[in-house]
Amino acid sequence: MKQKSRISGYDLDISFRITKTIDCLTDDHTQIMIERLERLKNEKFDYILLPNFEYEVVGNLITQRIEFIKGRRIGMCEERYRKKIYHDMVERSNHWTFCDFGFDNFIVLEGEKPKIYAIDFQSYNYMPSLEERKKIWYEDIKINNIVLELMTRDMPFRRDKLLLTKYLEKYHGNH
Repeated sequence: MKQKSRISGYDLDISFRITKTIDCLTDDHTQIMIERLERLKNEKFDYILLPNFEYEVVGNLITQRIEFIKGRRIGMCEERYRKKIYHDMVERSNHWTFCDFGFDNFIVLEGEKPKIYAIDFQSYNYMPSLEERKKIWYEDIKINNIVLELMTRDMPFRRDKLLLTKYLEKYHGNH
């Protein structure tokens, strides 16, 4: 993904990439990861997008080059995004899906048409049981709530209800 930026009066196309290296340790694990990544390259969801990525394999070492999505980690924090993630990841008829719903795993590029990206490729897995997906979803929601509570415990809006109300009106009032 290229983003337009202006630096010192110049228009520039800037792209960010993350390099992730996975040592699979065994040939079997390497083959499993390759099959997942190949399947993921052709995956389509109704709402959720995947960053562009490529990979190479040397022995049991897989090196991924993944488009860095410069957005906010709010996919699992805001109901309007969470509903879309639930639809695409839990309710889908395809047995292959993502199975880690930690709030760090979904990045949102906000704008007129917000885009939600799934960024944890290792949680893409064969999971045919809808009940098991739901169980994981609700367990992860509980954990997300605890983590977010701890992260924001000392924030001023936690202590000042008026400040919280103003924040919600300013940033979330029209959604």
